[in-house]
Amino acid sequence: MKIARNRIMYFGSWTAQPVEEAAAATVKGTGVQSAEVTAKTFGTAVSGLSGVYLFKHKGGSWTLNGVAVKLDTYGITGGDESAQDGDIITVTYTAKSTGWEAIGKDNDDLSKELNPDTETGKNVLGETTFNHSGYEPEVNVDLYYMDPARVMYPHLRDIAMQEKYSEEDCVGWFAEAFYESADEEAQTMEGYCYVRRAWFVPESDGGDTAGAAVPYTIHPIGAMTRKHIVYDMKTNEATITDEAA
Repeated sequence: MKIARNRIMYFGSWTAQPVEEAAAATVKGTGVQSAEVTAKTFGTAVSGLSGVYLFKHKGGSWTLNGVAVKLDTYGITGGDESAQDGDIITVTYTAKSTGWEAIGKDNDDLSKELNPDTETGKNVLGETTFNHSGYEPEVNVDLYYMDPARVMYPHLRDIAMQEKYSEEDCVGWFAEAFYESADEEAQTMEGYCYVRRAWFVPESDGGDTAGAAVPYTIHPIGAMTRKHIVYDMKTNEATITDEAA
């Protein structure tokens, strides 16, 4: 991304709260009865990439993606002594994040369509009248690849695949940011943003050979609150806080 002061960006979050690092392990098979995992160690081993990791015992060793590994490298305990071939340890890992994801990584053009509700008329005197009743904004994210590293991905995938449509499932938070300064060395931009609630509505799921995707549309609702924002270009995440008095 090019660093520029005059730039508008959009962000989404399900909770508008930071996400803490977490990892959980489940087991399946005849040998291993239980396993524990340390989130910090596991996160270091997988370079902080959120996702579901499948460890399979084969030929006397544990493997990940077909490559032999040591469980202690990943902070996993309880899987070595009684393991049998075919046993599986599944680790679900969530990386620590600010909870805000930059929207548009897969798009070369992205805009908030205001959809103004207007009406033009003419009276018997030949005068033109104009009535503006407000906006019905929406952001059409017409390409969004299923990427476990993204904050919005797991829940968006689930509501699309399970065809959920309730407010509880589909309503999150939307932020529209404008940057006033940039730090090229730190690769950050800073400015202000307007935060409000929004519906995140999946339009389809599936995709082509480029990867599975969930295109979706954002429908902002409710009142806006102005906040301070710092965007980290290295992580594509934003830190949003109250503005200083």
